[in-house]
Amino acid sequence: MTSQLLLPTDEEREELANMLSVSSGVNTADFPGYLDVLQDLRRSPLPQMQVERQQRSDCQGNAAANGVESTTWGSTGVMPVLSEMFAYNASEYLMGPRNVGRDSGSSMHSGVRLMTRGIPELDIDPGIPTEADWPYSRYCKSAAEFERYARGIKTESAWVEEVQPMPSWDEALALVAARGRLHIGTWWDVKWTTASDGTRIMSRVPTRGGGHATTCIWARYIDGEWFLADWNSHGYGHFLIPQGVYEGLQRTQCDPFGGFALIPPRMVERYNRVQTGGGYV
Repeated sequence: MTSQLLLPTDEEREELANMLSVSSGVNTADFPGYLDVLQDLRRSPLPQMQVERQQRSDCQGNAAANGVESTTWGSTGVMPVLSEMFAYNASEYLMGPRNVGRDSGSSMHSGVRLMTRGIPELDIDPGIPTEADWPYSRYCKSAAEFERYARGIKTESAWVEEVQPMPSWDEALALVAARGRLHIGTWWDVKWTTASDGTRIMSRVPTRGGGHATTCIWARYIDGEWFLADWNSHGYGHFLIPQGVYEGLQRTQCDPFGGFALIPPRMVERYNRVQTGGGYV
């Protein structure tokens, strides 16, 4: 599967740099028992996710929509089915209307902009509409066509209160346990090994071969080792990222494509409420 991911524009780099939270980041002490949470199969979004195979250069749209689905389920108990194609078309539009219809990919930054800012000039709130409202088959070939369908469309919340840099390994595990996620772009000359259950493992940091977007939504302890579970759009669900590979990506913040920690609203409060039996809020 050939993937396409565009580098951000200078404007996007500047906007995301200004958007990144100046808070201290994810504090593992705020999430007691997060490793136990990650080992509780009832809490895992992985069995709830819809396995999909992208048909266009829409990996970033898939990563955005799938990440929102996972956080929504973990935060509300309801799993939505959101529009990957809208997320892709809208990301093209945000990169510049001339990009719409080229099917040459989009940037990680454009997806974050969509999930946090929406498209105000089209009266589109931050977030992504449902698949029912924007089917996968609707790929707009021009900005005018996109504007005609998209203006004022109802979006589901993207569950992003803050955008932060990719955190340390332990902080990343706590983040996904608390229903945050990592929106990351990597090169895609991937070398795989396999876990004992057959799940693919990214065995080294990719360094060339085109870009690809994925979203880390959970973590797994398997074969005596922790891995981040990274949801993909290549028809098999998730693959695993070991600590050393993640730290290589985190060291450069997934340069040149970009990687971001997306923090849901009231993350600490919601985590503690669920852990103490208070249910969703």
